[in-house]
Amino acid sequence: MCGITGIIAKQGQLPENTAFVVERMNAALIHRGPDAVGYYNDVHCSLAMRRLSIIDLEGGQQPAYNENKDILVFLNGEIYNYRELKKDLEARGHIFKTKSDTEVLAHLYEEYDESMFSYLNGMYAFCLYDRRKQKYIIGRDRFGEKPLYYANYSNKLAFSSELKSLLEDLEIKRELDADALQYYLRTSLIPETITLFKDVKTLAPGHFIRIDKGKIAIQQYFSIEYPINNSIKTKQDAIDFIKPKLETAVKRQSVSDVPIGSFLSGGIDSSTMVALLQKQSSKPIKTFNVKFEDEIFDESPIAKAVAKHCGTEHHEIVVPNYEFTEGIFWNIIDHVGQPFRDSSAIPTYFITQKIREHVKVAISGDGGDELFGGYNLFQWYLKILKTKNIPFAIRNLMGGSADTMSQIGLLSASKSRQINRALKTAALEENDIPIALNEMFTELEMRTLLDKSNLISFPLLKTYRTEQKKWSALRKIMYYRTQHTLTANMLVKVDRMSMANSLEVRAPFLDKDLFDASAQLPDQ
Repeated sequence: MCGITGIIAKQGQLPENTAFVVERMNAALIHRGPDAVGYYNDVHCSLAMRRLSIIDLEGGQQPAYNENKDILVFLNGEIYNYRELKKDLEARGHIFKTKSDTEVLAHLYEEYDESMFSYLNGMYAFCLYDRRKQKYIIGRDRFGEKPLYYANYSNKLAFSSELKSLLEDLEIKRELDADALQYYLRTSLIPETITLFKDVKTLAPGHFIRIDKGKIAIQQYFSIEYPINNSIKTKQDAIDFIKPKLETAVKRQSVSDVPIGSFLSGGIDSSTMVALLQKQSSKPIKTFNVKFEDEIFDESPIAKAVAKHCGTEHHEIVVPNYEFTEGIFWNIIDHVGQPFRDSSAIPTYFITQKIREHVKVAISGDGGDELFGGYNLFQWYLKILKTKNIPFAIRNLMGGSADTMSQIGLLSASKSRQINRALKTAALEENDIPIALNEMFTELEMRTLLDKSNLISFPLLKTYRTEQKKWSALRKIMYYRTQHTLTANMLVKVDRMSMANSLEVRAPFLDKDLFDASAQLPDQ
């Protein structure tokens, strides 16, 4: 899975000590790639990576080059369709020296230049250097599974797979972005492309940076579309349409030169992954589930039943209530780089540690809820939109009735609070409802915390496409979740928490073809 980092001169040459700075930046990524290290240095750039060897264990060292070594690439992630791409490129006369997916990127650029992104299916962040043209391409995958931070300052651009690594460059200012703090306090996430550091940004999913002759440009190569397929009339039509896409996605992401296992929470998404993965395997796959001592949070019986049905080699990881310490908390925060409230990082932390003892690659069901509307939040959104049609006076009366029923014991206090929050949220503008549903602190609480009366309007959380009026409410809220919560949570749960334990995690639900197919389903 690896990690990449580097510093590039926008014009002229870099200071002489740049290579030493990049060595420190790369050393901070060792937990992401303990198997090997790679460097490239000249007067214009200093690039580096740490490698977790998954494909072409012997020949996959980086940087990877084209035939005459005037194009080189550093890659973090996997190109799932690299075999098909390699076959096509060989037919066009390209000569390969390795069996790695990284080398495919060098030849793909050589053949298609910046149009290369339209051919890629995978999760990746890479830096490509065209030495002939003194041109750099830094790209990130469509859904932001692989993180990419950068700082554009002075005559340089520095980038890295982790915030902590990037900040090893001491020239980058440690200055708080006050607007980013407001996003976090309101919704518990910091949307792309800002961070809590004013001078540090993230490259947005589906975008790439071009550095060419001293000019820097950021270009989008992918955007989410929802072209409804009107030929799908029934539930069975939808199953017949999606199932082969999902099978292909799982098969494509099962390519590895090291053993593969799977997360198994017992939910529909991970259970589906396990069933398809086991179906394609000639021997029992390894599955892993976290079992909590507190039975309220324990889903292990369901996971165990799925494992038995599929015939997997199942492993339960028991997490005692007392085991989560302050030290573990700070270790998680240290790898993530920014605060967050997603408590699923805790079981992810434990399970990735255990999985790493058995396999080097794990399949995950992450992304399924975003694609198919599985979160309760989606259904709440639809209910709240219906509530907006109720006159204001009646909504107030309903809220008062809920309070009264709670006081006399006919309604639980939690249910009363739930009803009142829904009624309050229904009074908001439609674009503000998704933000309110993710609320951590209210506006009043934020004004107290920040000691200010004027708050930002959170424009980065309202960047809906111009076609939004044509979409159903569910599609709209799913777009919000996919664009923002998915990119934020996936970075935490899938990439950094797993990378902290040198484990590659793949999410077939985020396969490009499967995403395109799910977008064609009728509105629910």
